[in-house]
Amino acid sequence: MKTRALLLCGVLAGPMYVTVTLIESLTRDGFDMKHHRFTQLTTGDLGWIHQSAMVLVGLLSVLLAAGVRQVVRTGRAATWAPRVIGLFGVAYIIGGLLRADLVAGFPPGTTPELVQHTWHGIAQNASRSLSTILLIASSLVMAGWFSSEGRRGWALFYGVSLPIIFAVLTLVGFLIGVNPIAPAFLAGPWVFMTALALHLYQLAAPRSRGVPAGQGMKSTPVTG
Repeated sequence: MKTRALLLCGVLAGPMYVTVTLIESLTRDGFDMKHHRFTQLTTGDLGWIHQSAMVLVGLLSVLLAAGVRQVVRTGRAATWAPRVIGLFGVAYIIGGLLRADLVAGFPPGTTPELVQHTWHGIAQNASRSLSTILLIASSLVMAGWFSSEGRRGWALFYGVSLPIIFAVLTLVGFLIGVNPIAPAFLAGPWVFMTALALHLYQLAAPRSRGVPAGQGMKSTPVTG
């Protein structure tokens, strides 16, 4: 599979996952973004929809990691960038193969007596925490790679973008009246991963014409 096709998988993953999740959140009876976590969408008769979305986005992220391996070929990042991004995808796959524990009121008809802690609910929670750790690791590894390549502007961008993204999306949560951290934890990881995939997709373009990836790129972030 060609490098740019692999990277394109990473470009598509985030928008697909966030769109499906938001549609589910707005259409599934009883789901309330003020009180429920998005992983709760894996429960109930329609839980398979969110499970499938998590598995698919995880697989797309693993393919992105394969593309990253072909672009990032120098320094420690050549080893660690594909690994942490690939494991990030695996964490989503694991989360999609499991179901969250029921909570009172969702799915509709769930009473407090039905709520219990299960091994699969605990494991799914752990996979979500792991994906966050791996996301942070991805940003640090990529910041280190761009720094070693002499692109200090991009190194700074990848080093500080995650907290800024999460802060902005948390503010959005406050403004729209939902659980403030819900938008951050839904879209935050995918804003970052989509931006990274797009950037590497651009870097891979010269290589397809026989020019080393990234040659001639400016060291400060650009748009467009």
